[in-house]
Amino acid sequence: MIDLTGMISVPFLKKSVFTGSYRGMNFMLKKISNDDGDQIQAIAWPGPFNFAVTADEKKVTHEIPFGEKGILEAVAWLNEHYEGNY
Repeated sequence: MIDLTGMISVPFLKKSVFTGSYRGMNFMLKKISNDDGDQIQAIAWPGPFNFAVTADEKKVTHEIPFGEKGILEAVAWLNEHYEGNY
């Protein structure tokens, strides 16, 4: 189970991208801005390769409203995605 408690925060995501991996699944959390306002974009893809060299069709994306609650929802989505696909 992915647990990012104490590893990621709203101020961190405002300025940087968070990447990680869990048992063969790589993931990224980043802040994006679109018509719905600021969002957290969670992206998951199979390892072992990094984001840049993995084909786009292997990447799964989910967007959540930006904030502390959004981080928790993004982690929950990553765990659900892992359980359903790995």
